[in-house]
Amino acid sequence: MQSDHLWMTGPDAWAFFTRQHPELGYKDGRQQFYNFLRYHRDQLVAADAIRRAKSKFWVAHRQRFIEAAFALATGVQP
Repeated sequence: MQSDHLWMTGPDAWAFFTRQHPELGYKDGRQQFYNFLRYHRDQLVAADAIRRAKSKFWVAHRQRFIEAAFALATGVQP
């Protein structure tokens, strides 16, 4: 995989995550992504899974986001 394809918008990474882990019961969608961030933003930033771009929107590292989000959704610190 090329490195330029590892970073994507936060909502796109969230959609990828929900497709990879349907067993967790999360829904796709921008608002669902922001709801998840409400509780887990600091941990995702600390894991370098998400970063703020242009002080406006979130970008996410696809692999790290999926791993960190799964850990957080299942009660484990990434």
